[in-house]
Amino acid sequence: MDNNYLYAVANIRANELSLLSRADIDALIDAPDYKTALTLLDGKGYDTSFGSDYSAMLDGETEKTWSLIKSVAPSAEALDIFIIKNDFQNLKAALKSEKTGDDAEKYLVSPSVIPGDRLLKAVKERDFDSLPDFISAAAKKCFDVITKTENGQLCDIAADRACLESMAGFAKSADNDIVSAYGDIFIKSAVLKTAYRAILTGKKRGFLEEALPDIPEIKKADLIAASLQGTDAFYGFISSLGLDSFAEALKKSPSSFEKYCDDAVMENMKKAKYTAFGLGPLAAYIFARMTEIGCVRIILSAKFNGTSEEVVRERMRELYV
Repeated sequence: MDNNYLYAVANIRANELSLLSRADIDALIDAPDYKTALTLLDGKGYDTSFGSDYSAMLDGETEKTWSLIKSVAPSAEALDIFIIKNDFQNLKAALKSEKTGDDAEKYLVSPSVIPGDRLLKAVKERDFDSLPDFISAAAKKCFDVITKTENGQLCDIAADRACLESMAGFAKSADNDIVSAYGDIFIKSAVLKTAYRAILTGKKRGFLEEALPDIPEIKKADLIAASLQGTDAFYGFISSLGLDSFAEALKKSPSSFEKYCDDAVMENMKKAKYTAFGLGPLAAYIFARMTEIGCVRIILSAKFNGTSEEVVRERMRELYV
């Protein structure tokens, strides 16, 4: 199988040369205004024709990344774990728009595993069995929830939980350590963030039972018990899992925790630099671009909103190059 990726890896290595470096990110932060930042990005290959609509520009860069992967990977399906959250986001949009009569198409995000028109058709016709296995049962459950309760938040909770459980399945079946590790860290961080937010907002057991997924690495009953006792018990539970660094990051702030998790994933992805074959370099490139685009989004938003350079620098993630 690894030999099948020889061409793909060679192509990705060439594209890695265009990734933004820390010096590039610093130059963007130091740019005196939005227009200057755009000029710098234009020189790095970004399509800056969108002008002030930087979200459209960055969405286009995300699409460009996934199109590249699909064009070179022998089996892009092996990397679907990186985008299935968009499918669940689209499911939520489709179900809620179906109830309100709104146009769901304008809320769809991409790239996604399921083409948007196929998902909308399945929801409209209640043909959830026609959807892929990773989402079909969840689609039916979410439809039942929003139909019976007319509560969009409960629909979101069910969809978000199902997304994490599906990602856990993808990570388990991945025949690649780098992809599996990405799924492991992403899922653990999402589960812990959900529990932490529940503590801060005073959510009860019923909410935690519905919101938290069943994953082997974190025993749900123990997490719920710790969460209901408050933050100290929660931090202690995280440490008991051997995740002391997770607990310390979360104690600082949710944003610090998210940055810590992203940086932990990136450190794992950097192992792919020394891998000449297989899926790892493609997975690393996807995450490198996701991280880069996320950093650029923060910087450009700051140019509009007047956010201080100090705050922006604190929010920058570790880069691949």
